[in-house]
Amino acid sequence: MSEERMRILVVDDDPSVLRIIAAMLGRWNYDVILAGDGLEAWEILQRQDIRFVISDWMMPGLTGPELCRRVRAAEFAKYVYLILLTGRDDKLSLVEGMEAGADDFLVKPVHRQELRVRIRAGERILRLEWQLEERNRHLSEINHTLSEAYATIRHDLESAAAMQKALLPAPLRLPGVAVDWLFQPSAFVAGDMFDYFTLDGRQLSFYQLDVAGHGVPAALLSFTLHQVLAQGAEEQRLRRQNPDQDEAALPPQVVAELNRRFQSGIDPLLYFTLIYGNLDCQTGRVTLTQAGHPRPIWLHCADRRTELVGGSGFPVGMLPDLAYDAITFDLAPGDRLFLYSDGITECVNAQGELFSEARLTELLEATDDLPVAVVSERVGQALREWKGDDNHQDDITLLILEREPQS
Repeated sequence: MSEERMRILVVDDDPSVLRIIAAMLGRWNYDVILAGDGLEAWEILQRQDIRFVISDWMMPGLTGPELCRRVRAAEFAKYVYLILLTGRDDKLSLVEGMEAGADDFLVKPVHRQELRVRIRAGERILRLEWQLEERNRHLSEINHTLSEAYATIRHDLESAAAMQKALLPAPLRLPGVAVDWLFQPSAFVAGDMFDYFTLDGRQLSFYQLDVAGHGVPAALLSFTLHQVLAQGAEEQRLRRQNPDQDEAALPPQVVAELNRRFQSGIDPLLYFTLIYGNLDCQTGRVTLTQAGHPRPIWLHCADRRTELVGGSGFPVGMLPDLAYDAITFDLAPGDRLFLYSDGITECVNAQGELFSEARLTELLEATDDLPVAVVSERVGQALREWKGDDNHQDDITLLILEREPQS
């Protein structure tokens, strides 16, 4: 409790008893307030902050047990410790007093040392309550501080998420090619990122990446990679260094250069999977390099058949001095190429089942006659129905490239 002297209210209709107890309490350095009966004591308790009461049992107007009942029923903000004084020494009286709300019981005549130890026992209880109040107040302040900090972090993450979504490209329509996508981050910010851009009016470059892990660290690396790859900056730099090189050699060179630059000496688990490729909008020729990312799905329009493309390769940033290969194939008019993150195939339902590669390919085959914008919506709807909500454990990303059918 605080360093202020404790105030004790003494209640008795016998003035001599009041004087005796007040004298003892004064010598023990307590502030003493006197009341001649229970009603006067009740009025004092309602006006003043008093936490310790020593009351006689038998008094006119309001008895000691009745005073105890009123105090307990009032539910004061702070606990009031009550000691009843009585000439009775039977067990039934003790039970009656305790049931009325008394904390302790003293039989008259009051012995000096017994009164002192019982007051000290009451002080210990009140001190424990005060300490609990202080701890609760301190915890409340900490919770308030944490709430403010969480609100700030939440606002910052929401702002970062808005910035990240602003970086995503708009659905694209080029002569002969359509591009659309689905993006659902698992948290405020995501480790998945994708982009596409034209460099010479004929060639569409594209990539999709998935940074290992979730949350802010993954998102920060994702932001950085987006800036490095923005609008084909890395590809254009390689072109300037060697203007005569084969176009098919560019995707593996881009990936190898990223692997060289993003070797993490801080966190060995900070790496990312990637597909980087080019699409010739006129011929449908696709050249792409895979680095640990799920194999793309090639939907053949002619027979509504899907095919998994390529192998896998090593993720970027995991091992130094890796060489990457490119694969090349030709999209026929009406064919589609789907790039996706493993958040789709590894989406888990309530029974613990994965959505799986097989369900994804079946869905893509079943929607082959729908526009690509509708396909992306159908995939999002299927995942929502599979899981039961939109709170995914991993980022959901789907990139659709279609060589449009010839009219």
